[in-house]
Amino acid sequence: MINNISTRLSKQAGFVLTIELILITTILIIGSFVGISAVRNALVKSQVAQQNRDITVADSNGVKLGKMLSLNEHETPIVPFIDGGVAPLAPDPAHKNYRAILGVRDDRFTSREPVYYDSPNCTGNPCIKGISDETSDNRGVDNIDASGAVSYLHALQGGPNYAIGRSDDGIIGHLYRSTPLQCPVDISDIQSRYMSQRVVTGTPCESFEVNDAEADVSCLVGVEVGLSVINVEPPVDNPLCESCPAGTESQGDILDRFLLGIEPLIDTVFGLLSRTGLTPNVDVTVGDICCPIGTQLEDNDDLVSSITYTVITKTFDILGLDLIDNRFVNNLLSRLGIQQGTLNCVANINLLSAEPVVDPYNDNFNVLDRFTPPFTINLPTNNNADDEWLYVAPDGEGINTGL
Repeated sequence: MINNISTRLSKQAGFVLTIELILITTILIIGSFVGISAVRNALVKSQVAQQNRDITVADSNGVKLGKMLSLNEHETPIVPFIDGGVAPLAPDPAHKNYRAILGVRDDRFTSREPVYYDSPNCTGNPCIKGISDETSDNRGVDNIDASGAVSYLHALQGGPNYAIGRSDDGIIGHLYRSTPLQCPVDISDIQSRYMSQRVVTGTPCESFEVNDAEADVSCLVGVEVGLSVINVEPPVDNPLCESCPAGTESQGDILDRFLLGIEPLIDTVFGLLSRTGLTPNVDVTVGDICCPIGTQLEDNDDLVSSITYTVITKTFDILGLDLIDNRFVNNLLSRLGIQQGTLNCVANINLLSAEPVVDPYNDNFNVLDRFTPPFTINLPTNNNADDEWLYVAPDGEGINTGL
């Protein structure tokens, strides 16, 4: 009997449920729910606060253009555009799409880069500057040299340049990208420019013409006066400039190519003139020719003669001598082949042909035609409704994947 009872007890297995265990379990379960609720509430409030800070841009139909990255100098929201329409130059499984950065005002799109046209009113062939073109036509909307009209994002991507050009209504703007082809017209044929960042009522198209400018030769000549066989009182020294005047840049790279032909002619002229007593002994140094930023010295067959003539006449002016009409001087210059010429600065803008970025769903429309102004941004929710989670989701893989 005792053995049977012992055998039955040894075969039993179980768990003794105590009051302490029930209390601990209850505390853990209730505490977990309380903790999860607190985390959830904190997450909701954080999301609502983040949504209040984030700015999302949409068109008048509620179609979202994207989340704002930053603001430009006009407090225009900047949104990214991902261009999926550029094929890789060669089979490349790692090929990535390129981005363009667009400004969105209430009635139009803007870009840092302008689009150039060979006809008035921003019609005809569209062209865009190459990426990271820092020297040519780099004036922004404030019309100050080196103040804008250059986008570095596209250079960092190593892809095409993007810019907003004229749309059919002349205002909202179409997106263009550069191609590897040169602009089909010469820069001198460009007649208008679509500067989308301009603050204007109506179209930001403006007339644009590249005019030749006269070179600045104020830094071209340096003169040191030595012992003189004539009386020049007091001796005149004219040191070279340390740099070109503001708004211009040195043309030393072009000038250096011709110095071997210029300097011997100058030494010959002033060597003969000093021996005849017409000028003192002078040491003439060729300095810099300066051209407005965005232009370069026009390279022509008469450049050696024109620069030499300019150096000689400026040296006479520095010395206070009126010798340019002297018969001996004229004969000397004529025998050496030195004649008066022009030193012009011409535009060096390198333009590439531009193509519209078409809508992937309809090749007959620009990719920006799907959006209808006026454009708006979301507004912050009521701060008193902290527990209300109002999250605006993107449209997924639909028509808005480009923005």
